[in-house]
Amino acid sequence: MNRLLLFTLFMLKGICYCQIPDSTEVNGEKIPTKLLNEITISPLQLSHIERLSYFRLQKKVNKVYPYAQKAKIQLQEIEDDLMYAESKKEKRRISKLHDRWLREHFTEDLKKLTRSEGRILIKLIHYEIGISSYNLIKKYRNGLNALLWQKLAKLYDGNLKTTYQPEDVKEDQWISHILRQIEVYDTLKKNDRINTRGFNHFKN
Repeated sequence: MNRLLLFTLFMLKGICYCQIPDSTEVNGEKIPTKLLNEITISPLQLSHIERLSYFRLQKKVNKVYPYAQKAKIQLQEIEDDLMYAESKKEKRRISKLHDRWLREHFTEDLKKLTRSEGRILIKLIHYEIGISSYNLIKKYRNGLNALLWQKLAKLYDGNLKTTYQPEDVKEDQWISHILRQIEVYDTLKKNDRINTRGFNHFKN
């Protein structure tokens, strides 16, 4: 039984134990392995209709999550640059430079997102950064800008104050499950453990 099948069996039980021996024998050949952190994924109990909704959500999360990750990286770069700014004028200049970079690199892609994808992205930004998109704008621009952007978002059925709440919101529970799958996949991919598109994990 190869390592991919072993991993799949663990996934079906609801837990991926990444504590493995120094090597694994596959077709008579010993392959070196690495010790990874334990990652737990709770099984989901979904009806057929719910699974279809889950798969649609999974597709959207996979599409927009990279933008949330890039937003986190960009925010850290802004924080680092502002740390060395000696005046308010210098801080404004730095903020404008980053704003221009974001517009040049993301505007066209973000325009192509559907309303539901944009709504999910707002949640994922909160997941990655820890504050809502509304408070993010308010912090780095001002309250008036945050209010204007919030009104604009409302016109498209959005809400920049939306936060990620996996304890209370069913959709966010599913998002949490999808993010754990992404975490498993990325961890194993970095360690050259598997070659697959991702995982779908349910409890029958």
